[in-house]
Amino acid sequence: MKKAVLIISLAVLAGLWFFWPGPVVVAESEIATRAAKAPAKIIPASVKPAAPQQVTVTETISAPVSESFKILASAYAAELELPPYSRPLSADDENLLAPNRYIPQTVPLEGGASATIVLPKFRFSYPEAIPVTLQVSGIQVSDVGVALSAEGTTTIVATEEMRGTPANWSATFNAEADWNGAFEINVSFSANGQQQVLKTGIEYSHPVATITGVGDSRGAGSDMLIPVKIDVQQAGYYRLRANLFTEKRQPLALLTGNSKLSEGQGEITLRAFKAVLQQQSGPYILGTFMLEKRPAVPGELTQYGDSEKAEYQLDYFALSQLSDAPWQPDAEELQRLQFLQQMAGQQ
Repeated sequence: MKKAVLIISLAVLAGLWFFWPGPVVVAESEIATRAAKAPAKIIPASVKPAAPQQVTVTETISAPVSESFKILASAYAAELELPPYSRPLSADDENLLAPNRYIPQTVPLEGGASATIVLPKFRFSYPEAIPVTLQVSGIQVSDVGVALSAEGTTTIVATEEMRGTPANWSATFNAEADWNGAFEINVSFSANGQQQVLKTGIEYSHPVATITGVGDSRGAGSDMLIPVKIDVQQAGYYRLRANLFTEKRQPLALLTGNSKLSEGQGEITLRAFKAVLQQQSGPYILGTFMLEKRPAVPGELTQYGDSEKAEYQLDYFALSQLSDAPWQPDAEELQRLQFLQQMAGQQ
């Protein structure tokens, strides 16, 4: 959906709104103080004082800035047509369709050669192993090894020798029970008599909750409600994000739900707004789960859960039981929209 720039811009504009300077107000005592300090002026009796003049100051916004606000206002108005917990999803939304994707970065070497660390994903859960691949092009390498260390420290928790072909080298770290947090992967090799080191980062955690299943969907107003069953190991405030697809895997919506969960069996209900279902009545597929335990205090890290299955199938759902009522933004959202429209000269 490529909305990151819009969201950041709106946040900045909202800040401008709340902290926009108002008129300068000078207290009577301050006026008196200034008058007392000012040198006296002697006015001849023959000179009549001039009548006070009213000065009007008009503040205008330049055309380029006004056009920018028009674009932001239009985009934000479109955002408010759908609820934040149920956003439309398309095949172009690569980051949302694969939120745990690892993006390889190719490092150029001398003579037009290059090397790249490749991982299957960015975030791992215990007891998953960590397979690491080094792809090399245009150069001969030797003595290839890989080390795993806690991020921000020099403590190495595991090392492996990498083996393979001249173009592809690989090794696998088997998980240890005490791995938890951010880690750095360092791949080292020799090439043309020089030692080279490539680095990348990952996250490794013990699941604090596990998705165990999905209950029967039901209707409420304009929303299809999807109860997601969760086995909770650590109590806290959780956020669940998941993607909804058609039976033929056509992306429909990104669904988000929040709930405070106690240890044991819990549930987070996802809501799919009727408009994002695109007249598709199922069956559906629910997957691409991102289960997070939010920090309870400043400085605490986000912790993650996992799912017993990568996806769950949802049965046919009669859309006729849902209302066609449009989504109603809250007062604060409407105030932001009004502000943008004023800045754009639309009001």
